[in-house]
Amino acid sequence: MRKAFSLLLILCLLALPAASFAAALAADPAATTVEMSDVLYGLFFEDINHAADGGLYAELLQNRSFENQDLLDPKPHQRYNGWQFNLKNKGKAAAVPATEAPLNENNPTYMRITIEKAPYLLSNMGYASTAFSGGVPVEEGMQYDFSVWMRNPGDYTGGITVAITDRSANPLSESFTIAPAGEWQKFEHTFTSQATADACLTVTMEGTGSIDIDMASLMPRERFGAEWPGGGLRTDLVETLRALNPRFLRFPGGCVAEGSYVRANVYNWKDTVGPVEQRRENFNTWGYMQSYGIGFFEYFCLAEALGAEPLPVVHAGLLCQAREVREAPLTLEETRAYGQDILDLIEFATGDATTEWGGLRAQMGHPEPFRLNYLAIGNENWDNIYFDRYAILSEMVKASYPEITCIVAAGPVAEGALPQHSWQQIRSRFAEDLVDEHYYMESDWFLRNTGRYDRYPRTTQVFLGEYAAHEPVIGGRRPNNLYSALCEAAYMTAIERNSDLVQMACYAPLMAREGMFQWTPDLIWFNAREVLLTPNYYVQQMFAATVGNHVVESTLEGENLYHVVTRTEDKLYVKVVSLSESETPLTLTLAGVPDGTAETVQLTGEKRMQNAFTAPDRIAPVTGGCTISGGVAECVLPAYSVTIFTFPLAQ
Repeated sequence: MRKAFSLLLILCLLALPAASFAAALAADPAATTVEMSDVLYGLFFEDINHAADGGLYAELLQNRSFENQDLLDPKPHQRYNGWQFNLKNKGKAAAVPATEAPLNENNPTYMRITIEKAPYLLSNMGYASTAFSGGVPVEEGMQYDFSVWMRNPGDYTGGITVAITDRSANPLSESFTIAPAGEWQKFEHTFTSQATADACLTVTMEGTGSIDIDMASLMPRERFGAEWPGGGLRTDLVETLRALNPRFLRFPGGCVAEGSYVRANVYNWKDTVGPVEQRRENFNTWGYMQSYGIGFFEYFCLAEALGAEPLPVVHAGLLCQAREVREAPLTLEETRAYGQDILDLIEFATGDATTEWGGLRAQMGHPEPFRLNYLAIGNENWDNIYFDRYAILSEMVKASYPEITCIVAAGPVAEGALPQHSWQQIRSRFAEDLVDEHYYMESDWFLRNTGRYDRYPRTTQVFLGEYAAHEPVIGGRRPNNLYSALCEAAYMTAIERNSDLVQMACYAPLMAREGMFQWTPDLIWFNAREVLLTPNYYVQQMFAATVGNHVVESTLEGENLYHVVTRTEDKLYVKVVSLSESETPLTLTLAGVPDGTAETVQLTGEKRMQNAFTAPDRIAPVTGGCTISGGVAECVLPAYSVTIFTFPLAQ
């Protein structure tokens, strides 16, 4: 009978929800340990997933200058990408890419349209368009700045009009009339959309003869940085970045900076500055063209606008080592010659207007020097083939600009022989430099490795330049779910505890356009009109908004909990991440904290839950309060949650 009763009791207990075990956290704000980095959290921007062209860059037209060309597998039809050529009323014409006497030698291709029988329609359908619908998002009553370069080789007669239209060429705006002469001319107009639609920009030619067209552009009048030479950025995405409170901005890549396969693919910063029509487009490592409408000037301006340290990345004389490389790296002598390009970049950023490259920056609209304290040489490079070239380039930088901190790569993985060899080389040769670590690991790895930086020698500091928790693929992509975000949050508590060592950290990749992506997961998703914030985004935002200047000694007793306590002069931040399946009562004992109410920000939900464009707020931070009296506060941590407490401190 006793055995039967015991078995029944066990079965009943197993049927109950998981038990809630109480947890206790204690901290003394007066007992601080390490001083925290003041540039701990930032952004890494790379034009992957159409983050720039088709995303942050305000340009609505795709392939605006007919330069689209796969670097490794060029085909004639690629020049027409994004455009539709339509004959109406049995017109007869031909559109042929041409290069004779171009608008600019850096962008040698334009479209020559020869019409025998009019009318002829040329339409750009923007990004993410199909044969059945346009992709230029316009809103009723909003204005759009249009420009185009045209030339009449001498035999065209007749009218030319431009308008925003639907896919059937029905007008959605007023028309603008163009009358090009024998030389290249720029024509500009501001359209007002009469409808909200996925539209096209349509050029209608009513005459006969040949017309040359290049550098067509359509941008919302309301955009960020409209005065910049590149034309400006998409306002909602800029504000999304600003809300992350970034302390630095790493750009332009990533693998984009290194280039892939052949040297012509290497990112050359000099191709990205000056008037936008003079910038040389380049085929992206990720399989599409970079217009360079966002170039190095725009990146520096964006960092300045965000209040972030600019952190440019330049290649180290090597193509991307993680890809099939078809051309040899620069020789050591070639590397020394290339080093002058890096010094020119620094002069562009920091030189006064009397210098060659500082003068160009001034001409572009920024007479005062930009701030520049960091420079990364190389991205995901390793072995002596890299370190020998890094030594040459970093020594050149330090000799001319000793105030700049050089950043050396430690490779693309977290563990194994490769990073071990990298660290041996770095500690023996470049111990004073900042070390760029990259790793993308399964979510649980981040939980198992929260002690990673506890074990590092304090002799050389770390820049965690790229990281993200990777969940198993579902539906063709790795999801940005709550669990991955919480694993990252748990790891970030350890980063903060070690922020004397880890000076900088940023999630990657930053952005992805829905339907046009190459890599997942990503911090921010967007489409033509909307921005979708992920649980991972909210974790980054919450942590960046509550960075202390010192770590506080603390203890935490409890299961599946991760924490850190930091402080400023007048605030105490307590961050607690729960990976428990059930809620957890928590007692906080905080010596000397005045009676009152702490502000709380909390992110919680179902473990595998994601946000979606149809349900963008499934997981979002919720604010609240927590009362403290006599140095003690009581609360309940939800299952699968991150909670940040902000307690006022007596001054």
